Formats: sequence, C-alpha cells, structure tokens
Amino acid sequence: MDERADTVRGLDAALQELRHGRFGLYGPLVRERFLDGLPAGVTATGYRVLRFIEASSPPPPTLSDVAALLLTDRARAVRVVDRLAADDLVVRVQDPVDRRIRRVQLSEAGRRHLAQAAAHRSRLLAAALSDWSREDLEGLAACVDRLNESVARRLLSSEHHMH
Repeated sequence: MDERADTVRGLDAALQELRHGRFGLYGPLVRERFLDGLPAGVTATGYRVLRFIEASSPPPPTLSDVAALLLTDRARAVRVVDRLAADDLVVRVQDPVDRRIRRVQLSEAGRRHLAQAAAHRSRLLAAALSDWSREDLEGLAACVDRLNESVARRLLSSEHHMH
C-alpha cells in the first residue's frame, strides 16, 4: 500500500469538498451567501467573468476569451457581457493592433464592485476561520501558496505540455 498515494487521494477529496461540496467553502450554499452580499445583483456567472477580466488585464480579454472561460458559444458570452455593460461594470474597447477585435475591460464601477466583493469574501473567510490561531492561518496560507506554485511549475509549465 502506497501511503503517499493514499494521502494525495485524501487531499484531492478534501479539495473537491472545498470546491463542490454542499457545505464547502466554494460550494453552493456559501456561494449563495457570498452573492447575496454583493452590490448590483451580479449573477455567479457575471462575477466569474468580472474576476476573469480583472485577472486577464493587460490586455483585456476578447469575447471569445470570455466564451472559452464559460465553456460556451460566443452568443452566450455576448449576452453575459451585455448585462455587465448595462450595469456599467464593463466597457468594450477596440484592440489597438487589430481594430476588428473587441476587448472587454472593467469600468471604474466594475473595479469598485470587485473591491467590495473581495472585502465581502474576506469577511466570510474570516468568519469561517474565526477560531483558528494566527499560526494556523499562516501555515495554511503557506501551504496553499506552495500548492499553487507546484501546480504552476509542474503541471502548467511548457515542458510538461510537451510530454
């Protein structure tokens, strides 16, 4: 029996519960509570697109990039972006190099919305971890940082894709 493999499977199960479990930190019940605390009634999909735009800049993503994020067609991506634009959270801009390409960037209101969302998300996380010591929080943060670095280095590097 491979104890390391068993431990990795246990970690994978814990991460799946965190992401998809009904009571997981990023599961449906907490997501609903998070979205209820946001201004302007942005949907979960709209929030995901706003976060994607924030992380993509510069250059801002295209509508095709948004469609790829949502695993959908361009028409649905256009509808989501239209709704965000109607709420003044994003603006469409022409690509400076290829004028046929339209990009989507955050407006000032969109940046403010994401700042409020980040503060709300931090409050929810602080409430969930209110009985953790500072040392435990620092240890968890260090482990999550290390996990992210390992994923980027070992799973997303160009040489891994070549094998």
